[in-house]
Amino acid sequence: MIFNMFNYLDAGTGSMIVTALAGGIAGIGVAIKMGMSRFKAKFSSKSNSDPASEDAADGDSSSSTN
Repeated sequence: MIFNMFNYLDAGTGSMIVTALAGGIAGIGVAIKMGMSRFKAKFSSKSNSDPASEDAADGDSSSSTN
């Protein structure tokens, strides 16, 4: 007797497979985008040697003294 797995695939199972594939592809795309961003940041000409200017640039007022 030959077991045929495709007898048990219905529309819900196909939808689940398509959704999982789409999520995986989207996740890979985001990972590549973030990786390229980090790679470019390492070799960019901006210098982040002054952390105080970075804190002021992000708009966080909790570190400022009044």
